[in-house]
Amino acid sequence: MTLGSCLSTQQKNWNDSISAAHRVADSYMKCAEMDETSNDVRTLGFTAQLLNNFAAKHGSFDKAYNAFGRVSDSAAITNPFDSQGHVSNFGPWIMDVFPLITAWYPEFPLKDLVSVQEMEKPLAWMFFSTLKTGTNKADTTIGEVVETATGMRTLKARYVTGEIFGEAITAADVRFDSTEKVSQVMLAYAPINLADDYKEKLLLSITVGGTATEYFYHSDSQGVITFAYDNAGTETVKDGLSLEIETGLLTYAEANDATATTIQSIDANYVWDLDYATTDNIPRVKEDVEKVEMVAKPRALMLEWTLFAEYLKKTQFGQDIQQDNLRRCLDLMYQYQVKYILDDMYTHAKGNSGAVTNINIPSSSTYSTDVKVQQVLEQLNAVANEIEIQSGRMSGNRIVIGRGFKAFLESLPTTYYKATADNSKAFSSPREIGEFGGFKVYYNPFFTNTWEGFMTYRGSEFYDAAYYMGMYMPLTTTDTVTLGVTAKQSFVSMEAYKYHKPNCVFKLKFQAA
Repeated sequence: MTLGSCLSTQQKNWNDSISAAHRVADSYMKCAEMDETSNDVRTLGFTAQLLNNFAAKHGSFDKAYNAFGRVSDSAAITNPFDSQGHVSNFGPWIMDVFPLITAWYPEFPLKDLVSVQEMEKPLAWMFFSTLKTGTNKADTTIGEVVETATGMRTLKARYVTGEIFGEAITAADVRFDSTEKVSQVMLAYAPINLADDYKEKLLLSITVGGTATEYFYHSDSQGVITFAYDNAGTETVKDGLSLEIETGLLTYAEANDATATTIQSIDANYVWDLDYATTDNIPRVKEDVEKVEMVAKPRALMLEWTLFAEYLKKTQFGQDIQQDNLRRCLDLMYQYQVKYILDDMYTHAKGNSGAVTNINIPSSSTYSTDVKVQQVLEQLNAVANEIEIQSGRMSGNRIVIGRGFKAFLESLPTTYYKATADNSKAFSSPREIGEFGGFKVYYNPFFTNTWEGFMTYRGSEFYDAAYYMGMYMPLTTTDTVTLGVTAKQSFVSMEAYKYHKPNCVFKLKFQAA
């Protein structure tokens, strides 16, 4: 083959590469610039097909290669200049960079702050199970959350086992009969089970005038239970306290002149008859499944460099410019993703109705370090307990801070604040920096106010997080395009984001006090 033929063949390969890479880069850039609210069928179909073209995994790029035709870096095309030693092969390649890509995401800096999930398809669904009440029995209403991995738990001392401990009855639930001069209230569950094993469990605690008096089972006759002041039943109640077995109607008459405000509260322990356990008489719990959509959207970056820069790095620094620049692009993608997540979590936090909670740091020199740390942790733990109520799962255990509170933590002895082993070497970016009390601490240098921060929670299960990130084909490189002395290459990343529980993220502001 003549030198002219080699040049002609190589030129054709370059042209093919340019055409293929332009199609890829242009398509991705158009997707990245789309309005995120756009959901028309044509757009979604185009995006899905584009993703399928890049659906190769862990080093296999055959599907993408076949979809976009010949590229100059394929194994089937050789560079004649290499064998003759005329020039180095400045062309692109895929197999060398894919190991970098696949090793990149496992070290995602927020992987322990948010829930990072792999997605097999560009559209994924997450399912959350919530238990809710199905009856209007006692003080629960239909559809009220009972127990859930993602929300509040409400049991309200109601048990479906037939055994009741501490049924709470307030003064508002007590009805005063002006004719009979008695106060009456209905227990939630009836009839009462009077088996010998259960009689000793019947206990009433009635508060009148700020004083609580306990009443025990004494006897039952003609469907009515009477009470005693003591467990032995020797001091019987003679002031008109009785309980109907079939209806659960409790009648109370203090010296036969009860008034509507006499009873302040009643706590009742008893066992109700399980034969009474019909759909209408016990709380029915039903499962409600929430389906959350996650859609991966493309994000594109274009990298440019000159052949002179590539030659310089190879000859003088011994570095391959494509691998070096790829790492730079990966770091830049990191910055974009992490900053987006942290900004989104802070801006749209709904804990405490979105209001900022002040965390006061004692500044007086009269306070010892112990006292300062204790007071700060006490305030943080109060917020953590609020997150526990909102999540129904666990207390807040992650805080993201700015430069202000970071300086305070790093001034503390290691007995109070334990920095991560590699924190001193870490470059300035969002990352985990240490532990303070029961909290893992993350640093966000991008807070507008250096004393800003927020608290959230993270557990071992995928649903134990307020924020979710989905990855679909984490990052794809297109073929390099060489134009004159400037080389261009596109890097496309695919992610999905879902802010699922903003009520479990509380804004903080640290301030000297």
